[in-house]
Amino acid sequence: MDILNGFDFTIKNSAVSLGKFDGIHQGHRLLLEQIRKQTNLVSTVFTFDGIQGNGVIPRQQIYSRREREEILKELGIQRELVFPFNEETRNITAESFLEDILVRRIDARYICVGEDFHFGKGREGNVDMLRRYEKKYGYQLLALPKLQWEGENVSSTRIRWELSCGRLDQVNALLGAPYFIIGTVVHGNALGRTLGMPTANLVPDPGKVLPAYGVYATLVRIGDETYAGVTNIGLKPTVGAENVTVETTLLDFDGDLYGREITVYFYHFLRREQKFSGLEELTRQMEQDRDQAREWMGQVLYKLKG
Repeated sequence: MDILNGFDFTIKNSAVSLGKFDGIHQGHRLLLEQIRKQTNLVSTVFTFDGIQGNGVIPRQQIYSRREREEILKELGIQRELVFPFNEETRNITAESFLEDILVRRIDARYICVGEDFHFGKGREGNVDMLRRYEKKYGYQLLALPKLQWEGENVSSTRIRWELSCGRLDQVNALLGAPYFIIGTVVHGNALGRTLGMPTANLVPDPGKVLPAYGVYATLVRIGDETYAGVTNIGLKPTVGAENVTVETTLLDFDGDLYGREITVYFYHFLRREQKFSGLEELTRQMEQDRDQAREWMGQVLYKLKG
């Protein structure tokens, strides 16, 4: 997949979908499927970098930019445009965005967006405007309604809420795939190794939305291999960690992972994070967590490996 960054670009023959795509949920996947079907054009995702959640603090993202790119590649998208969202670009009028960006620079021949899509300064541009200019500029427009699941809209806001509650079944159904974290394994405090259950420690992207603090049954991809795991997210109250950690005990794996990139897929919430009376009680609970995770993930691994 080609990745273009910034404001200075000119490309041709694009089937384009535009949006934040911070979660790439089921609704987003419908949009992406439509542009991928345009086999005579180059499937192109136009997304934004630097969107603020409240005008000051960057919006928390379900997936980091690195993770989003991984999903787009897996979905067969050929090109991603990462457009800066700053003082200059947020003041581009809707008409200028349409004529200069969509038509001249992207050469959009096919545009697929949600019915609530807005663009340009003050969000003045919308689907009605795109329809009015469809014949003039010679592109084909498809606007899809919000996807519904269990009577409510599928949205990134809804997914963030479900993640905060640890409801992985709902999260993964809304996403259309298991929620995951990509990261490089770093050195921790070696407590897991001391207790006979060494962990792979990740430092999550600071802008990433994490699930509720607790313990999860997970799968871990290391290169071309996949292993069952049990992952703890939180502050480890028994030992008093200063920062949020993502620690995974891999089942049936023996090796050195420091400095390697791994992907942790979250499947099932096992329990909330809690403080134990000491390391002995913590060890017993970790053994129970490991057994539960093995039971949950055994069938998943079996299906994946055929």
